[in-house]
Amino acid sequence: MAKRRSEIGRTLTDQQKRAAQLLVANEFCELSQGKKLNREELAAEIGIAKSTLYEWMRNPDFNEYHRMVSRDKLHAYSSEVDAALLKLVRMPEPRIKAIELWYKLQGEITDRYVVENESGTGIPRKSDAEVAAEIQKLAELVNGEG
Repeated sequence: MAKRRSEIGRTLTDQQKRAAQLLVANEFCELSQGKKLNREELAAEIGIAKSTLYEWMRNPDFNEYHRMVSRDKLHAYSSEVDAALLKLVRMPEPRIKAIELWYKLQGEITDRYVVENESGTGIPRKSDAEVAAEIQKLAELVNGEG
């Protein structure tokens, strides 16, 4: 079962949590006028050595917290994405992919896969007794009895 954000947050220091938040802000290009900082610049912004940042990035709890912060940030943009999608759907010549995505999000279209099993392979089916007899023969061979 996945840990909740509050549980993971208790395992990290405030500085580690801030680092995860700054990593996400950097990934969203929010730290330096739309440009991403490199890891050395990020470490300096956090107030740690670059090697410490790399060490934290190998910590599963740090990575999970970072992922959760990223998901929250992404979720904050959902209304903008919805508005952009609706704009594409409402165009004089609507985008078919936008309409398809709209219906998928509404649950009206789902991907469906059909798996067929052909039972008529031409190989005769063995009875339970025949299978048991063959298993017994194999067991005897394995045990050196046959």
